[in-house]
Amino acid sequence: MTSDVPSDGGRLRRAVAVLCLVQVLVALEFSIANVALPTLAQDFAVPARDLQWVLSGYALAYGSTLLCGGRFADVHGPRRTLLAGLACFSAASVAAALTPTFALLIVFRVAQGMAAAVATPAALALVTTLCTGPRRTAALAWWGAGASLGFAAGAALGGVLTQLAGWPAVFWACGLLAAVTAALARRLVPETPTRADAGPDVLGSLLLAVGAAAGITTLSLVPEASEHGWRVAGLAAASVGVGAVFLRRDNRRAAPLLPRRFLLRGPVLRANLAGSWAAAAGGSMVYFAASFMQHALGWSDALTGVALLPDAAAAALGARAAGPLHRRLGTTGACVTGLAAIAAGMALLAGTPLTGLAPAWVVAGTCLTGFGLVLVAVVTAVAATAELNADEHGVSGGLLITTQQLGVSLGLAVLLVAGQLAADSPLSVHGTRICLLAGGVLAALGCAAVPLLRGPAAAGPSAGPTSVPTADPSPGRPRTSSVDR
Repeated sequence: MTSDVPSDGGRLRRAVAVLCLVQVLVALEFSIANVALPTLAQDFAVPARDLQWVLSGYALAYGSTLLCGGRFADVHGPRRTLLAGLACFSAASVAAALTPTFALLIVFRVAQGMAAAVATPAALALVTTLCTGPRRTAALAWWGAGASLGFAAGAALGGVLTQLAGWPAVFWACGLLAAVTAALARRLVPETPTRADAGPDVLGSLLLAVGAAAGITTLSLVPEASEHGWRVAGLAAASVGVGAVFLRRDNRRAAPLLPRRFLLRGPVLRANLAGSWAAAAGGSMVYFAASFMQHALGWSDALTGVALLPDAAAAALGARAAGPLHRRLGTTGACVTGLAAIAAGMALLAGTPLTGLAPAWVVAGTCLTGFGLVLVAVVTAVAATAELNADEHGVSGGLLITTQQLGVSLGLAVLLVAGQLAADSPLSVHGTRICLLAGGVLAALGCAAVPLLRGPAAAGPSAGPTSVPTADPSPGRPRTSSVDR
């Protein structure tokens, strides 16, 4: 297949803007339904404990099928996969808006998550394939900023739509945005080369999704292990067992879903470890900060949402600073800088006073954490995609996002356990402070651990016309991967 990569900057910028809109959409869908939960509980007459599945159903389906979506993008072409994912996402959103029962709503939320898992790695694969060198760094910076923009916009838009038109308007809006994004992608995003050497491994994809779903669910139940011990043990055993079957089967295939040579490549391994560590330390910041603002400070839902808006601006600044910091400090130095910002932000939030100075502490803490999270996310994305074959961009994007999702799940479980051990409830005032402080400690440990991360000295991608050129880190230096610096 021939490449139709745009050669002029204007066409490339428009294509990247559309692809970043996919990231905005997926992040927006994570947060937009939060504000509608009380209305959903009232309309469907469901208990509060069942409402979590409106959020968990989407997140679980998304996190467990990302790697499958990435591999499908490599096999079928990222543009075709992206358009299919957006079409399914739009259809699932419309179905959710029209659903007559709560059970069907959860089914359609799962469908939304699976569709997002198909579209997101395909969009990221297109970003990293279309852009090389400094342009790739800039594009990944905008990609990272899109997540924060989508999350902030979802929190604000969800409240307005629910108040004006009811909870179905939340899903109508997402369906419309997905349809518009698909139309723009069809018009502005070109196809890229792909090597479809083998068809999709349906059984392998199913095993991978089931194993990942069991693992993520296990992590989410760890704080309640005393109440659900057998369930946690059973899910953990299922995750390990299914994962072992998948790996054994995948290693015997000529075209594996997760090629071992790719997984053990030094830059890929180090980038995924560093990214998941940062996500574990600070990825649940909004969860704990919002709880603290509402329960400890007594702020309303609207005021809490407004207080989180500066976090989006700080995250955009982190995305903007990622390129210069990466060039100046290298991958390790930039990741340590981001982790230090996360540690400082979480510590500030943990020490927020219950006085008139609280808003300043909250804004400073959330902004520092958001800055650090996006900085690490962009730097690790640049490092992991520095040397890829043409048929590895989809699985690379899926792996990066999956390890970040697993990091958030593991980090949330660890922080909740820390809060539970130190207080009667991890979401009490004292318990929330302990959870935030534990996140800061985890980030500080990351500052010491990341420089020690070493991956196997695996061979890089095979030479040939399909290899993506690596950006020259600075004038006059030999062309090498900046992740090793």
